[in-house]
Amino acid sequence: MPYLPRLTADTVRWHYHEDDHRSEEAIEQICCELAELLHDAWHTVKSRAADNRSTDPSLHRLMANLRLKGLDVTADACVLSLWVPGRGGHDLLHARTGERMTAALSEEARTEVRVANCANRLQWTRGIDCSERSPVALPVLPDPETVRRAETHLDAVVEGLVVKDGPQAGSQRLLLALERRLGLSADAFWGDRPDGLVTLRCTQGDARRLISLGVPAQPSPAGTFEKNVAFTLTDRQCREFADVVVANS
Repeated sequence: MPYLPRLTADTVRWHYHEDDHRSEEAIEQICCELAELLHDAWHTVKSRAADNRSTDPSLHRLMANLRLKGLDVTADACVLSLWVPGRGGHDLLHARTGERMTAALSEEARTEVRVANCANRLQWTRGIDCSERSPVALPVLPDPETVRRAETHLDAVVEGLVVKDGPQAGSQRLLLALERRLGLSADAFWGDRPDGLVTLRCTQGDARRLISLGVPAQPSPAGTFEKNVAFTLTDRQCREFADVVVANS
């Protein structure tokens, strides 16, 4: 019988549980214990299947070809992480033979074991990785009051009620005004330029809108990209033009 590498805590993945508040040390200890239990259970059940190959050839065939890679600990069971050489073995794994295998492992390890609901079922493929997918934690929604305060602050910057210092303050206010008041998105470039000098790059359509508002700069080509018109403004021009944008929005 091929050598079975011993499972370790590193091969046991603890899946995200929203209501689980155990410490990392406790989880590590549980993973170590589960790795030891399932390693011994797998070895015992596989040896038993080999001894009974004449009366239960399908279980022997299944376990002889599977490779146990690790475990995925979910809220309801230990899910086997397996490598399956081909379609035939994978069908056995997800059929009655796999159920008998996991039942034997559960009894031997005294913990619930099941097979992953993997996405490779019924596909013509070889070298199948039959493992539990990592659950994705739900995104944490921002606090509505925090969002409201941020929006209020940005509006105050656009209105000129909150005045920031620094060589880029005027251009940053202008960019905010263009986006929030006109829905116009421009790329800004400050690199290798004196303090307070910025180049705005926008599309031809947006450039026409800026010219109609009296942007205090001449348009120039800005490459072959979609935003291919550029305007270069000083910090003072940015502040003054931001006032124009606010007044005309």
